[in-house]
Amino acid sequence: MARTPLQSSGVSDSDRNVTPPAADDLDGYDDLEGFDADEFLQEWQEADRTAVELLREALPGVAEASAPQEALATASQRVRDRLTDWPYRHLAAAADWGRRLPADDETLWTQAAGALVSMHGESGLGSHEESSLMALQHADWAGAVIGLTRAGVGTRAWPEDLFDLADKCPEIEGSYEPDDREPIVFAFGLMVPIWEALGALDEHRRLTPLGHWGLPRALAWAWDGSLDEE
Repeated sequence: MARTPLQSSGVSDSDRNVTPPAADDLDGYDDLEGFDADEFLQEWQEADRTAVELLREALPGVAEASAPQEALATASQRVRDRLTDWPYRHLAAAADWGRRLPADDETLWTQAAGALVSMHGESGLGSHEESSLMALQHADWAGAVIGLTRAGVGTRAWPEDLFDLADKCPEIEGSYEPDDREPIVFAFGLMVPIWEALGALDEHRRLTPLGHWGLPRALAWAWDGSLDEE
């Protein structure tokens, strides 16, 4: 997929155009001449760390905020009560919970909201849907969530809106090419109803206080970091 690179202080062109495999998937790559699996994973871990730092720097007020406890408790209980339903079963699988769910609400909700950003397990979604989500890169997710969070509670978050927010995010340099719009909007279109089901967006697909607090944290968790800790 051709695109003009969107670059930030650490989210590089290469970060956007390669999807990192899980560590267990790298065994076969060792047979390729010149391929260093350890170095490849280190590069991706650095990209994750840089993306988390970008979130923290762009949204300092969110990093210091407390969770909206009532909304968080309601949404988390809904996840626990409906684990066999869509989309919660896919989130549990992608977060790799197995038979043991996180005990506290903040961890459970954050992992559920970020599970499809960087899948720790097989989601059970169709192959096209899963590959579309995995094709979204650090700058796509970060640009959309930074822009949405900065715009504030009540901001509309339809797939086209998320694309535009990612494209205009000042922390992410450059712009998309015309051919980028359709696949990225499609991928965001898979995520929007899931974030709505988790209470991050309301029934009109506008950002809620829970989403304002939680979506940046969900990205940070997906990238093996935390919005709250250096």
